[in-house]
Amino acid sequence: MPAFLRNLNPTRLAIFLLLAVLVYRLWFVTRMGLVADEAYYWLWSKHLAASYRDKGPAVAWTIALGTKMFGDTVFGIRFFAVLLSVGVGGLIFVMARRLYDERIALWCLLVALVMPILAVGSILMTIDSLSVFFWALAVLIFWNALHNGRTITWFWLGLVIGAGFLAKFTNGVQLACIGLFLLWSKEHRPLLFSRKTVLMVAAFSLASTPILWWNIQTGWVHAMALHSRSGVTDSFHIRPSQLFRFLGEQLGVMSPLFGIGIAVAAVALLLKRGGDLRTRFLLSQFVPIYGLFLFFSLNSAGHANWTVPALFTGIIFTVFYWRDLVARCPAWRVGIGTAFGIALLMTLVMHNTEILHLPQRLDPLFRAQGWPDFAAHVQKAREANRANVLVGNSYGSASLMSFYLPDQPVTYMAPAPYGSSQFTLWPTYQVTADTRALYIASDTRPAPKTLQEQFNRIELVDDFWSQHHGRPMNRVCIYLCTRE
Repeated sequence: MPAFLRNLNPTRLAIFLLLAVLVYRLWFVTRMGLVADEAYYWLWSKHLAASYRDKGPAVAWTIALGTKMFGDTVFGIRFFAVLLSVGVGGLIFVMARRLYDERIALWCLLVALVMPILAVGSILMTIDSLSVFFWALAVLIFWNALHNGRTITWFWLGLVIGAGFLAKFTNGVQLACIGLFLLWSKEHRPLLFSRKTVLMVAAFSLASTPILWWNIQTGWVHAMALHSRSGVTDSFHIRPSQLFRFLGEQLGVMSPLFGIGIAVAAVALLLKRGGDLRTRFLLSQFVPIYGLFLFFSLNSAGHANWTVPALFTGIIFTVFYWRDLVARCPAWRVGIGTAFGIALLMTLVMHNTEILHLPQRLDPLFRAQGWPDFAAHVQKAREANRANVLVGNSYGSASLMSFYLPDQPVTYMAPAPYGSSQFTLWPTYQVTADTRALYIASDTRPAPKTLQEQFNRIELVDDFWSQHHGRPMNRVCIYLCTRE
């Protein structure tokens, strides 16, 4: 750390950094368009419910509050994403300071601020914003519960884990993480089956009630959704290529040297410091998540963001391990400085990928670009063809249409089996002799059979690439569907 920084109070510097990041992210969120998932969740917020087909209700409830405050705008949708991300930064500092000291806590905060997946994910209002925040808060509460002896703390712990579960089902694994620690830590083993853990599970169940009630009402739609997302369709097959893909994506989103550093620290601490209470505590909140998704990646790699909650404690034990190593062998400072430099460069570039002119498959931001131009073409076709129904070929196109069109109209997807998307759980359009529907697709393949059965004439009226600053982003085909 530079000499002038060593003379500053770490807590004051952390507060300054968090406030600076808060201001910057609130400014930056409006400079990038929505991604499909954000628009989809925004549509959910217009149909408030106890849960939804793909996820729990927390993201929709949060967006509903944000848009109530700031309108149906990008800022309104993303406002709480920024607050939650800054909250995670504060929690990682507090947790690391409690476990070790202020210097380690400050380094943990710096790692979190420059790690690509956390930095870029902090401006998107997805389920991860809520999931990581509640996971981090639960870790802090669990540590307090182990030391303050108050039974009520375990109740709050269960509620917070349940709140995270309402955002992302992965947060339910935190109960297993807590169980692993209590089993691993001999002095805490009596708590494994005690009134305190029973109270924690009861509080979790109470917080999760909306999801249970919704599934009873809808025929356990979540079971279908989770089965399809797991990648296990008929049987489990071991595919080494999927495992390597998973590992490669993890290194990519964390930055390669950070990812390697976390893996080395986890293994080294497990082998050399497994008897240390703090090590057991941190690893127990990390290993189950990565173990679970490593197992599933043998069959299908899944998504790189599924393991993000584990990074909260992963960063803390990694900073502790490498700081201790540097104290014994200062030559490692070069490697650590290089790791920070690479991560910072990746994060800066990911905030403005246009300067690199990357192809779409390598550009992480292309999914958020070109949608105003897309909406302008749809609006033009809508007016020219007097369309009164808008149908997307995916939840993304239907949701983005609804958000970016001037009047933010109701949009639909083509008829599909019950439970295949949230759109199948909402009222659909009615076809009459006067119906003039626009079907928006991403290619010239024939329209779905369900759409062909509803309309006997489907003609292409526009075929274009949406533009962003002069760059082609997404191919879009617009069809007029009528009955004659």
